Amino acid sequence: MKNSFLLQLERRRSVYYLGNCVTLPKHYISDLVDRAIKLSPSAFNSQSTRVVVLFGNHHCKLWALVKHELSKVQTSDALDISLSKIDACFASGFGTVLFFEDIEVINQLQQSYPDDSDSMESWSEQANGMAQLSVWAALAAENIGASIQHYNPIIDQGVAQEWNIPSTWKMIAQLPFGTIEKCPEAKSIISDEERCIIYE
Repeated sequence: MKNSFLLQLERRRSVYYLGNCVTLPKHYISDLVDRAIKLSPSAFNSQSTRVVVLFGNHHCKLWALVKHELSKVQTSDALDISLSKIDACFASGFGTVLFFEDIEVINQLQQSYPDDSDSMESWSEQANGMAQLSVWAALAAENIGASIQHYNPIIDQGVAQEWNIPSTWKMIAQLPFGTIEKCPEAKSIISDEERCIIYE
């Protein structure tokens, strides 16, 4: 099947070995991230997803913060493995996109639609996931590797203080990105019959 959208999804892989030799201008990448999120769907058109894009020293500060917070909670052996992984796979990249959900928007929706109140948080996280995929695939289309990470909540407070994050923004994920230094290995995929049931 030669569908251009599916071809882009095929290019989107979890790339764990990143470099910082991206040649695209930072403003181009920032615009790409912004447009990808702008075009992503959300329940009730809530548009509750928020992002912070970190380049240069800001990107390095983030991963130094992650390592610092991990040092408080991990054993020595586990920490050594984590630090090596962060240095080789994430801190080595060109930048990081931080994904958040604006809880204030969700609270307003819960008040406006009380019958759906219990579902709003789940729907907002679904919207955030779609925004993550949109950004990830858009970067892959530019031959930029990335992977989704979840070092929250241990870094939430430090991130909020360092980058003046609004108190209503809840961190969901981190997307480090950069040049592809090592291609991902082939992944196992379950059969079509296990995944998809069709009635005609």
